[in-house]
Amino acid sequence: MLIYMKKKIDRPFILILYGPTGVGKTDIALSIAERIPAEIINMDVGQFYTPLSIGTAKPDWQESTIPHHLFDIINTPTHYTVAEYRTLFHKKVHEIAARGNLPIAVGGSGFYLHALLFPPHETVPDIDIASFYSENDNLWQKLYIIDPLRAINIDKTDTYRIKRALSIWHATGTLPSSYAPRYSPEVDFLLLFLERDRRELHKRIDDRVLEMFRAGWIAESTQLMGTAWQNFLKKKNLIGYNEIFDYLVHKSDKSSYDAMIERIQIKTKQYAKRQFTFWRKLEREIKEKNEYTDMQSECVETLNLTNLNINVYVNKLLKRLSLLIGKKV
Repeated sequence: MLIYMKKKIDRPFILILYGPTGVGKTDIALSIAERIPAEIINMDVGQFYTPLSIGTAKPDWQESTIPHHLFDIINTPTHYTVAEYRTLFHKKVHEIAARGNLPIAVGGSGFYLHALLFPPHETVPDIDIASFYSENDNLWQKLYIIDPLRAINIDKTDTYRIKRALSIWHATGTLPSSYAPRYSPEVDFLLLFLERDRRELHKRIDDRVLEMFRAGWIAESTQLMGTAWQNFLKKKNLIGYNEIFDYLVHKSDKSSYDAMIERIQIKTKQYAKRQFTFWRKLEREIKEKNEYTDMQSECVETLNLTNLNINVYVNKLLKRLSLLIGKKV
């Protein structure tokens, strides 16, 4: 059995599992944590919020024998900045490492993953820009008008960097191009991007959406209608909730119900595609940095779960982690 740490260290080692929605990140994390002393840290923005459970595919973490962290940490419809998340994340990592356990970060929110590896400039607050723009605004075009130099260096589909640049502008009035991104992770890590063949992933997404409705997603959304959560979710644009709100207002027959489900399935697949795009850019950005001090302890890899024997892979991964972590003790 792998033993993680038996003494407190300044720079812990963590395992990060990132990937598109529906790929099976939670299953892999649990499979690992059932074999070794490990604790799971949430890296999915929707799962921060207590009332959002079914619609965010939140695991039943309270019933798990494996410690889970940063789930249900926000009880009110308020924005949670990446700076706040990063601070709390690292606090949890050090607490877990001090207990001799392996921190496993799990989630699909690239916005927060990027902040862990490329921390926001310390003097620039991260603000929610939703109040400055409408849902239909072309944010890249807005950024181009403000700061063409920064805009031309950001892909038009790179939502994270576009929003971050606009956040800098609205928070400081300073051109975001004056803030160069910094690769500065506070921990050593193995970052695994989990993927599946497209047809299989799409089927998993379709099946999961149907299961979420069977589990009571409409009832969960109904409880949020007419509260501050409804307006918050409209701005947050978490997939599914707004479609359900619209259905509850205009529902007429089964065809409208089926159409709503299909829209959510399509939007979820589109989101998964954006997660793939984000990963390709992040992987390239990390590998372009010549700041590794130990390539054995800071790794970025892609893992295709299609037709993979999970048990065999996890056993191999544990042996590898033992070698990587051994360098940190």
